[in-house]
Amino acid sequence: MDILSVVLQISMFVICGQAFQDVNSKACWDDEFHARCPSPQKILIMQAKYGHIEISKCVGEIFATVGSLGCYANVTDIVAARCDAKDTCRIAVQDSEIVASKECSTGLPMYMDISYMCIPETYRMQSCSPLRVNRQLQYILSTDLWDQHCLINADQNVNVAVEAATNMKIKLRLRSIKMNSGSKIVVHYGEGKEVNLELKNEEITEIQADNLMITLGSQEDIFLIGYQAFGCDDVVAPVHAWVSREGDIAIVGCYHSEYEWKMSCVGSKWIGPRSNCTAKKIEVTFIFVTMLHADSTFIFRSKYTYEAKSAPYEMATMMSDPSNTATWQKAKLQGNNDTLILPMNSLQGQTLQLS
Repeated sequence: MDILSVVLQISMFVICGQAFQDVNSKACWDDEFHARCPSPQKILIMQAKYGHIEISKCVGEIFATVGSLGCYANVTDIVAARCDAKDTCRIAVQDSEIVASKECSTGLPMYMDISYMCIPETYRMQSCSPLRVNRQLQYILSTDLWDQHCLINADQNVNVAVEAATNMKIKLRLRSIKMNSGSKIVVHYGEGKEVNLELKNEEITEIQADNLMITLGSQEDIFLIGYQAFGCDDVVAPVHAWVSREGDIAIVGCYHSEYEWKMSCVGSKWIGPRSNCTAKKIEVTFIFVTMLHADSTFIFRSKYTYEAKSAPYEMATMMSDPSNTATWQKAKLQGNNDTLILPMNSLQGQTLQLS
């Protein structure tokens, strides 16, 4: 038996820190084709030939004079059925199904010449429902979209909807595999807005919408569509509060008063003040320090409940005698935070933090 003869020509595409492999493998007549991709990438067969194709390690130069080189059978479908979407696969060159496909005259060494790619694991579309987007980057092959015939319209274009959670936004990453020069797709979103995207290697496009429609115009183009949601999830309303959101701005307000505060979405985080609303009752803890002697300190902690009346006066300060609740006065909640600014004649102008 001849020694294993596999010629690999590997070109690496570095995409977002991840290397995608484009591999060409030649397996001679008594060997086997072996494809393998690093996890979590999967195999995608691009082309597979079986025959005496050209001078190589499998076919010596002596056979060039015979004049029958260049003959092969296209076995792409056979190999793809066994290898696509797997991280490894093996097929013997003398496999009965492969051998049965030959279209060449006998007498010359037969071998397999196979090109494949290592791509991210792709979503297998099972229906014509919209693609649901979350924060995890997902991929789908354009060929899978064409296989869903219910997506093809009267103009022979594929239209697939992509949806994220309300108020999120969508990132698209396109990675060409096999395409014609200048190939593009169209993305429709918002009120009649659209953008034409060229099939470039993993260029990121951010769409400021939580839903869009992708239109594919050529079945000959093969490419990966990466999709991912970004932005801020909806604000969870505190107890006794309402939330109103418009894009990246959220306003939170109290049901029982006019008090409200505003927050902004930056990246994936809400930036701004945090506060809360109560059911008309607000409990405030005061700490009093009494010096009896130079080396003796006594700390007293008291809690009082105040009934809120109208915003932004949601809190109260206690004047002079802590035991006399009749001396309470309203104090403004400053800067939309949980700090009480006491009047200068109250507790020596201290600033108290609510507990």
